[in-house]
Amino acid sequence: MNDSSQTNRIICNDLELADQLRQLLVHIAPDCEVLSAPGDCSAVPFCRWLGEAQLTSAGLVQAALLDATEVLEQTRHAFKSRELGLLRRRLVALLDKLSDNPE
Repeated sequence: MNDSSQTNRIICNDLELADQLRQLLVHIAPDCEVLSAPGDCSAVPFCRWLGEAQLTSAGLVQAALLDATEVLEQTRHAFKSRELGLLRRRLVALLDKLSDNPE
């Protein structure tokens, strides 16, 4: 799963232009996503492009899990705890599993 805080996203409603951008960026910015439809986003179902109003219960849970893993990652040097590191890895694995099976 991509870390949504590290992924750059470009929203383009023109499908032809979006395809051209993808081809140009594949080598210079491979982590950049060009979104021409909500399903293009690797962070679905909790992509901010979709808006919170459209989130399902599962989407809200995934968004909360992503937030928790980001906080654990950002504070890992302040709190050198093996248990917190293992918890972060388990949460990331759960997020990966949930993103493979969208509802």
